[in-house]
Amino acid sequence: MKKGITILLMYLGVIGLHAQQNTDSLQSLIAGEKNPSKKAALLVELAGSYRYSSPDSSAKYARQASAIYSAEKDSTGLSKSDILVCYYYYNTGKPDSALLIAQQYIEWLHTQPALIAQLALYYSFSGVSCMKLDKKKEALTRFYKALNYSEIAGDNMTKLKAYVNIGWAMMELNQFEEAIQNFRMALDFTLEKKLPQNFSGVALSNMASCFGSLNQSDSAFKYARLSINSARKAGDIITEANGLFILGNAQVKKGRLNEALSSYLEAQPLREKVGDPFFIVSDQAEISKLYAKLGNTKEGIAIGEKALRIAQENNITAKLPMIYTSLASNYETANNFEKASAYYKKISDLKDSMYADANPQAIAEMRTKYETEKQDRLIEQQNNRLKMQNYLFAGIAGFVLLSSLLLLSWYKRNKLRQETAMKSELMRQQETAIRAVMEAEENERQRIAKDLHDGVGQMMSAAKMNLSAFESELQFDNEEQRKSFEKVINLVDESCREVRTVSHVMMPNALLKNNLGEAIREFTGKLNQKDLKVVVYTEGLEQRLDSNIETMLYRVVQECVNNTIKHAGASTLDISLIRDKDGISGTIEDNGKGFDTTDAEKLKGIGIKNISSRIEYLKGSVDFDSAPGRGTVVALHIPL
Repeated sequence: MKKGITILLMYLGVIGLHAQQNTDSLQSLIAGEKNPSKKAALLVELAGSYRYSSPDSSAKYARQASAIYSAEKDSTGLSKSDILVCYYYYNTGKPDSALLIAQQYIEWLHTQPALIAQLALYYSFSGVSCMKLDKKKEALTRFYKALNYSEIAGDNMTKLKAYVNIGWAMMELNQFEEAIQNFRMALDFTLEKKLPQNFSGVALSNMASCFGSLNQSDSAFKYARLSINSARKAGDIITEANGLFILGNAQVKKGRLNEALSSYLEAQPLREKVGDPFFIVSDQAEISKLYAKLGNTKEGIAIGEKALRIAQENNITAKLPMIYTSLASNYETANNFEKASAYYKKISDLKDSMYADANPQAIAEMRTKYETEKQDRLIEQQNNRLKMQNYLFAGIAGFVLLSSLLLLSWYKRNKLRQETAMKSELMRQQETAIRAVMEAEENERQRIAKDLHDGVGQMMSAAKMNLSAFESELQFDNEEQRKSFEKVINLVDESCREVRTVSHVMMPNALLKNNLGEAIREFTGKLNQKDLKVVVYTEGLEQRLDSNIETMLYRVVQECVNNTIKHAGASTLDISLIRDKDGISGTIEDNGKGFDTTDAEKLKGIGIKNISSRIEYLKGSVDFDSAPGRGTVVALHIPL
């Protein structure tokens, strides 16, 4: 790993040298380019080169490219320029706007198989937006999707981003060892594939933060300095600011407070240049807390209140606990226990997990101090010794109580984690077993269908042809013999059609050609409408679903129709499938003789079990509403 980092920094040395030359060259090419599409592509490249060093310039050139792509009606090009606009919103404190645009592109890109690399990129970006919106678990899900799609597309840069972003999410979820592992993978992957070093500084700074959280100060110092050097050579002011603050945090833990203040103040102009309020208020909270440690409460309170105003103006609720903590620390140091207590109360109201155990005790202590100051000074002096004894006793008792509660809480959380892990593993095994059964059943259907179609079907067709040829050579004694022979040919012909019908039912080729709604109509259209009138209504199924979902739903409808024909004695059958934002809802209703749904034996039938298992495989729900003499309704819902 040490050798890898050394080589990495050697690569980084040339980046800053060529950056300005590259942007100047692009400017010249853009000025002389007459072809709109080529000019837009150059603008996207130029916007990308400014993404870290000058977000405003990046957004300016990205919007120029988007305007050209819009005029040219080039949706593919527009998706490449708009991702840089999204990054601008993200870096300037508008992650909700960025996520909205990204989600629209994700939905569109799912319909464009040729653009799977762009889909991976947008999943990656939507994940970082979720991180800034404090939706860490959703972000982690999107990062894994980005990793999956980037591997399919062979897009090494997006795969590298996925490694870094997964590590980031793990770090924010306090899974520091796993986070460090992902950051190491990102650095190794960069060297293995000889990729540009854009993300090396990010990985290094986050590793430093993880080591700091694990109280491994030496490693935290080492990787923080590496990340700062990497970012400076790459012209990445965002990562440089991160590295400086992480270095400052490590210096605070070592008690080197003045050095930490220098690191923080060096990072501040960089944060202001980027203009992202999310990180600005976070940094201001750290500086405010440091001022409290240094005893400079006037500066600490001023910068803490400034951070609070910016957070409230920009609705940055995720950083409020940090800001409240810094203000409480300053007011406590300044012996203003009333305001300190008020801010500790606000922290408690937020129910932030970082403070859940500590806040009640801190609030109680602040309130006690505040009330004590209001008492008569003379009485306080006369009873000073008694109060000191009481405080000592209360402190020891409180410490013992708090320690017991922490130990109990840790035990319960650990037990809950183990139970949750066991349940998750059991559910995963059950899901794997169900999937295997379904896939095996579908494969067996296809095998039988192919055997019927290619084997029995072909043999019977050949038999019919031979009989037809033999008919012209026979001399029939009378008309009755001719008619008997024709009946034989007709029976063979009907058997051929029956074999084809059975093979098509078992292996629905209609799903290969049409959507689910059309496939069901084709299937029901082959039924005898004289005996059973079937009405099919579908809505929202014009856009194709996942092939697995379509096949399972087709089989469910097929099973319901077969049950109706075999058991219901119905004359009408209504099938309805509707897709909306919540998923797919459907009903299959007949006017047959119905059955008793309270009879457990009825619900154990193969047909009903097949329907239930397929819906369960799709993580949906199904209900059977029936009674003797009033028909049957099968209601189902599949989330998408």
